[in-house]
Amino acid sequence: MLLILLGVALAMTGGNCAYMEQEWLEVVAQEGSQAVLPCVMSLSSQSHFAAFHWIRIRESAERTVLHRKKSGLIYRNTELGQRSHCPDSQFGDYSLHIDAVREDDAGKYVCSSPGRGRTGVILRIIKVCFSPPEAIEGGSLKMACSVTPRPDPLHISWKLNGVDYKTNRESSKLRVSQMHQGNWTCLIRYGGATAEVTQSLRVKGIENPPFDKALVYAGIGSNATLPCVFTQGVTLNSSWKRLSKGSSSSSSSPSSSPPRGFSRHLSLPLPLSFIRPSSSSLSPWDQSAWLERVEVGDEGSYRCSGEVEGKLVEREMELVTARVLTSQSKKTTPLTLTCQLSNDKEVTRYEWVRVTHDNGSVAKETIVEEGKTLKLPKLTEDDMGEWVCRYHGERGPLGNVTYHVQIMGGLKSARQEEQTSNRPALAIGSVLLVLLVLLIALQMYRNHRRRKMILPYPALENIAHSLANKREERERRRMNEKKSTEPMQ
Repeated sequence: MLLILLGVALAMTGGNCAYMEQEWLEVVAQEGSQAVLPCVMSLSSQSHFAAFHWIRIRESAERTVLHRKKSGLIYRNTELGQRSHCPDSQFGDYSLHIDAVREDDAGKYVCSSPGRGRTGVILRIIKVCFSPPEAIEGGSLKMACSVTPRPDPLHISWKLNGVDYKTNRESSKLRVSQMHQGNWTCLIRYGGATAEVTQSLRVKGIENPPFDKALVYAGIGSNATLPCVFTQGVTLNSSWKRLSKGSSSSSSSPSSSPPRGFSRHLSLPLPLSFIRPSSSSLSPWDQSAWLERVEVGDEGSYRCSGEVEGKLVEREMELVTARVLTSQSKKTTPLTLTCQLSNDKEVTRYEWVRVTHDNGSVAKETIVEEGKTLKLPKLTEDDMGEWVCRYHGERGPLGNVTYHVQIMGGLKSARQEEQTSNRPALAIGSVLLVLLVLLIALQMYRNHRRRKMILPYPALENIAHSLANKREERERRRMNEKKSTEPMQ
């Protein structure tokens, strides 16, 4: 069998002048994928037993790739081996399938069948390669897109994660960041034909946040997470530093920069509630820090750094604090709530939300007003409770901060109004009470005067008492005699 195969290969060597006028079909395949070289002949009753022959033209020489005789016996070239096959040959479709296609598989192929003609195919292999295959952020990377055999002219463009990229060169050098991670697509255009191939790039370093100067929002009194998540599987040695303090007095000014001459190796004290990542965390690559309670003055710049395979990678972020300020010049004036952020450069709009709870403690949110400030002209019991200021950016919500209108303050205001409305009634009641006290005092004075007039004549007072006693005794006797004279019943 080997001698027959060699004989066929020698018979097909040379004589390439016959293919000068051959029309060639174009097939483009990505390296590593399956390439299908079409060859469909006219069908007949003998198609099932027809012989066909695939050859490859390489360096002005013809070499057999796959040959099926009329008897059904199949010969394959050792160069492609079992990677080449024709699965639908019994139906007159002699298309050649090449699995795990390689760059050196590119070139010209010819399919022929006795009495049915022949078909010429040019197989072009396109591939995207990165050097090194996995980059570390901050390092250099070379990416290239190649087409074999290369057509002329050839136009190349790039996309990163579906978005057009700025270069149109076949090869480029990059300073790698996490923004370069994802799917790179090389698009080729030549002679009216187009093709594309996609390759994934993994960048080792800090995945979250993916870029420097990220803003992390937190309300005063709440907790906050400063994210720092490294690429899974890398070895690292991480640390946290505080670089600068923010200015909470002005909502539009960013965090203050370190003073001139400030060394990047120096740092400010971390907040008291700052909790460093522990070795017992669920993921060893998650080195995020935690602020148990954010206080005024905690805003500012922080840095997470670590070593990834001997290279230092780091990420700076800014903690932005939010709080609600109140202003009320007098107890009778409206209450004004102002949403203040230590850095509001990303904020595009504010909205105030009223949060109420029913008997089942289910929260109901109602958007009351848009704007940085909210005025409550007259505090009532309906205004008491929870008010939320939400702030949004171009890509959606950024965060929120909650303020509670105190109940006692509202009731005090209501009582003051009630007392003001009842003042006339209180005045009338006070006048009547004074008159009653005066009448009682006058009567007591008259009784006192009467006793004072009798005391200077004690003899007259004794005579009057004796006469009164005698009168009472006569009355008792009369009553007794009257009872004794009444007839017995």
